[in-house]
Amino acid sequence: MQLNVVGGQLFGARNVDVNGTFYDVEFVDGTCVALFDGCTSASDFDFSTRTLAVAAATSLMNTVFLDGSLGDFDSDYTLTAGIETNFLNRGWINIPYEFRPGLMRAGTIAFFNYGVLGGDDAVSTNSNTSIKVADDTSNIDYFVFARFTPTQITTVPLPAGGLLLLAGLAGLGLVQARSKTDEAR
Repeated sequence: MQLNVVGGQLFGARNVDVNGTFYDVEFVDGTCVALFDGCTSASDFDFSTRTLAVAAATSLMNTVFLDGSLGDFDSDYTLTAGIETNFLNRGWINIPYEFRPGLMRAGTIAFFNYGVLGGDDAVSTNSNTSIKVADDTSNIDYFVFARFTPTQITTVPLPAGGLLLLAGLAGLGLVQARSKTDEAR
């Protein structure tokens, strides 16, 4: 896993493992509508079940939000892009996973860091946590979203099997021809 840190701010991470699938994650601020393709159905979100959203939040807490040589991202939540000090004395990160049409809201798993208060990190498993889909959260410093994208795996092209076979047969032919020439001498 590789952190994306610019100027001491944590903007995201690459290759975050969520239940065996790797994702690139970025921490973004804005409206649910703008960030999640309209925010009108569960298919707009990176995870479509509460269980997967909790797994993603837990993975971030266990692998990304740690104190280390790049920064104290566990102890100081304000080092995460989009989060500022507020009256709650903690920063929230949200992972939406369901759309609630009757409420015009997206259900989210919210997690935050209690480091400043001296407690442990926590993932809220309250299924009632929700954000109005059209609300502009860019001015609310405790609403930041974690947006997940499956990690793009770069494949290294290998020579075609037929070419390898032909090259091997040609090499074998040269070895045999050389052997016959050596025997004739």
